[in-house]
This record gives sequence, C-alpha cells and structure tokens, in this order.
Amino acid sequence: MRKCFRRPHFTAAAVAAIAILALPACSSGANEPQANPAPHTPAHWDYDAEGPDHWADLDRDFLVCQRGHQQSPIDLASRIRLSPRDHITIEYAPVPSVELVNNGHTVQANLPAGNGNRILVDATPFELVQFHFHLPSEHTVDGVGTTMELHLVHKSAAGALAVLGVLLQARPGASPFAAVLGAAPAQAEAAITVAGPVDPRAFLPTDPDQFRYQGSLTTPPCSEGVSWTVLRTPVGVAAAEADRYRELFPHSNRPTQPLHERTVTLAGK
Repeated sequence: MRKCFRRPHFTAAAVAAIAILALPACSSGANEPQANPAPHTPAHWDYDAEGPDHWADLDRDFLVCQRGHQQSPIDLASRIRLSPRDHITIEYAPVPSVELVNNGHTVQANLPAGNGNRILVDATPFELVQFHFHLPSEHTVDGVGTTMELHLVHKSAAGALAVLGVLLQARPGASPFAAVLGAAPAQAEAAITVAGPVDPRAFLPTDPDQFRYQGSLTTPPCSEGVSWTVLRTPVGVAAAEADRYRELFPHSNRPTQPLHERTVTLAGK
C-alpha cells in the first residue's frame, strides 16, 4: 500500500523565525559593535643607530622624511636681496619662567600659553610655544655650519607652524643662554622650572638679515608646510655651555636636505 504524506504547512511567522535561525552566528554587519583599534605609538628614533638615514624605515608616519620635497634643514646661499618689508616681524618680551625639559633628543624650553611672544609672517601671527637647541647647527650657509642652532617654534591660531632659527657660534665669556643651557637636566624626560625673567630678545642678533623658505620639521615625522626664517648673523654661545650640551647630546642635528624646486630669499636692509 502506498503511503501518503502531507506537506507541512508553515505560517509566515514560522518562516521568518526559521530564516533568522539560519543566519550565521558571527555576522560582520555594519551595525555590529567593533573593537576600538589600539592607538598608534610612534617608533623610537635617534641620531645614531636609528638616525636620519633610517627614520623613514622606522614608522609609516615617518615616510615623508624620505619622500618629501620640502624637507629641512637646507644649505642657505644668498639669493635675491629683498626690501625690509619682506622681513618677518618679531615681537618678543621677557617671560617670568620656562619649563626646561630633557626630552631625550635635545634641551627644550616650554613657554606658557598666552605668553605674548610672537612673530608675524606675512601678517599672520604665530605665538612662541617652545625653543630648543641642536648641535652642530642644522642649517649651513654656503656649506658652512656653526657650533649650535637655536629653534624658536611658533604656532598660529589655525595650528600652522613657523620656526625662527638662530645660528650659534662658540665664543669666550658668558652668553644669553647661560640660564637655560647651564640648568639643563642631565636625565632624559626630566624637567625643571627655570625662574626668569627669560628674555627671547637676548637670543637674537642685532643684524636683521634673514633667510626665508618653506620647509619641514627637522625631526620625525618631518611634517612639511613649516614657514622657516633663519637669521643670517650668528649669536655667541659660551664654549663651556656648548661643551655641557655636547656631554648630554654629542650630536643632535639632521643633515641638510635637497632644495628641489624651492626658492630661498634673503631679506635685508
């Protein structure tokens, strides 16, 4: 005898329930919560084993150190002498104190926000946020460097950077950098407060001639778009102060980089 089977009847609700149960247990749908990726920690870099020639190999964020076309520092040579109106305007005054830090790469002095020190670059104001040193100098003039170099780093309200570079030449006697270089912490990541007044005007030469060009940070990540002004006339730094800095950082400079298609201008009297 042939057996007869009735086809089961499912309601619409039952069909929907079966479809839900058939879905994969681990969905990658857009609405599923995603784990937050771990924050990227920049790679360690230095001026020796992991020096400037290898910075781009250390971290993807450092690739512009090798591939960029507006890198700093550069060799400065006299170009077209411009009129004084092409100078940047420097408006400095004493500050009560600075925080002095050994950051493992250099000696850096941090200024409090709203300190009133600024430069005007093409009418845009940039506030002085910190200054630090390199040994030997990073910029050269006609291929010749100096004992050290001071970088005064400024930031605009929009976050753009402008750096004022001062070449320092070792000389006998005291210098305006004694209070800072003489107090530099010997241990990396150590910080102290240097009581002032600290007057950035004392760090500048009387000769206003200045080189101007577009460049980058001289340390990783070597970000470009930095407005550079380097004063042509060196300022004296005491030989003993330079020697003490050298004990902490035997060398802390990046070699000069290709100019590519950039123009360097010399604004003078």
